[in-house]
Amino acid sequence: MSFNSQFKLIFGETFQTEGFRYCSKLNAFVKMLNEDLMAFFGVKTAPAWNKGAKGFFLTAGIISTYHSSIDKKSILYAGQDLNSFLPRNEARVSFEYTEDTMEEIISATALYVKERLMPIFNQVYDLDSFIDFLKEYSINKLRACDTFEGESLVLIKTDNHDDFQMYFQQHLDELYAQIDAGNVGDGYTKEMAYDNLFHGIIESIVYPRDKVYSDKSLYNEALEEAERRKSENMKKLYSYQILKN
Repeated sequence: MSFNSQFKLIFGETFQTEGFRYCSKLNAFVKMLNEDLMAFFGVKTAPAWNKGAKGFFLTAGIISTYHSSIDKKSILYAGQDLNSFLPRNEARVSFEYTEDTMEEIISATALYVKERLMPIFNQVYDLDSFIDFLKEYSINKLRACDTFEGESLVLIKTDNHDDFQMYFQQHLDELYAQIDAGNVGDGYTKEMAYDNLFHGIIESIVYPRDKVYSDKSLYNEALEEAERRKSENMKKLYSYQILKN
């Protein structure tokens, strides 16, 4: 049995009780968390460290019906390496196998993914908790709300007015601590860290979102675009048979 066939079989058995099933159109295991949100994970090939072995890594994420499109390409974009969901002080993981160990490795990987990912996915049940998820694992997807990029429209759909100051200060403190400990590149100063973080969070998320709120025409356009995307993505989910009449 090929790796892909074995992967689909073992992961299908492991995650069936969690409500996930394989979608060939998206090449991923998927589960609707509610009518707006879909969790997913898949597998990609990767280089192996050991001679004679083959490597792979897991990607996972959550995508909303307010994303520009739910298709194989967007799943590739939205998916993140499993390591990005692990605590920062925990060792990174990689997966590799030989023909003799393939089934054993895939089974162990399935249990590892279940243990690590399910508690995270289970914390996401509405758009507000989805924003919390993105802040923790993929903050860049909330950027450029004024041009409706990524998942930024969920900020408007939830009437989000968070100033992101607590998030900003927490990450700034962490960066400063890394600089003080000498764990960053030479020449990277606290001033640079502040400017980069301010641009990445306040200027790229808060200001564009507030621009939408302050411009009635743009605000209405954002709401219309959100509803258009949801309508189109719901049609796709039905065509993929993820949703059924």
